[in-house]
Amino acid sequence: LSETISRLSTKDGVKCTILLSASTGSVIQNTGTISLPSRAANGASSSSSASSSIQTSLSTSTSAAPEDSPRDEMMELAKMVYQFVKTAGALVENLDPQDQTKLLRLRTKRFELVIVPDPKYIFVVVHDTPSA
Repeated sequence: LSETISRLSTKDGVKCTILLSASTGSVIQNTGTISLPSRAANGASSSSSASSSIQTSLSTSTSAAPEDSPRDEMMELAKMVYQFVKTAGALVENLDPQDQTKLLRLRTKRFELVIVPDPKYIFVVVHDTPSA
């Protein structure tokens, strides 16, 4: 698993990778950097302003993180991905209880998220959207 993460994180266009626990949605491992616009600029309500970028590494600091730190931003992205996977899984189960979600791709103007749910993990790769 670590070898796959290392290999994918060095590919051209890959901004970050995230490995989540499929049962809890907690971040197990992450790599890379991704710049996201401020939530306030998008009109989304938030109790605090969002940072304009996410910067993460494999190491996790044990010191107290300031409000809206890159770690907090990564946790928020992980939470949204986890909810997306759970919702998509419920849709597939409602369509056919014998079926399973194997791959989700979410493409925006700026990024593409490739999400691979597994019984134990959820693996996410965020990369630049290739030009059409």
